[in-house]
This record gives sequence, C-alpha cells and structure tokens, in this order.
Amino acid sequence: MTISVTEFKAHCLRILREVEQSNRPVEISKQGRIRFRIVPVSEPEKAPWMRLRSHGLLAASPGESVFSEADWDASQ
Repeated sequence: MTISVTEFKAHCLRILREVEQSNRPVEISKQGRIRFRIVPVSEPEKAPWMRLRSHGLLAASPGESVFSEADWDASQ
C-alpha cells in the first residue's frame, strides 16, 4: 500500500495498527515519490549477544576455556 505523507499524518495510528495486524509494509510518498517505508517487526529486537546464540559450535566442555595459554600470552 502506498499513501501520501498528508494521509499518513491524518491517520497515522490507524495505519500503524494496520501494518502491525496485516504484517505488510506501507510506503509513504512525498511529492509523488516514495520517501519512507513502514515495515512491521516480526519479533522484538534482541540484544546483539542474544542474536549470536545457537550460531556456532561449542569448542569447550563446561568449565573449560576455548582459549589456550598461548592466546593470552602477549609476549608470543
């Protein structure tokens, strides 16, 4: 759906509810050109470290470090 800035300003809360419920973006035009896009968020924003969860292999047993002593020795 594409609407004008003027229409969005007049009906912003209704339009935001529609985007949320339909899960479809709305494009907003200004002077005949699309300038903005309102996109629904499918899930709450996660902290960056939470997005890394379940992405990779566990390289150590519980209580064991994934780093060797050489990794921590600055003189090597």
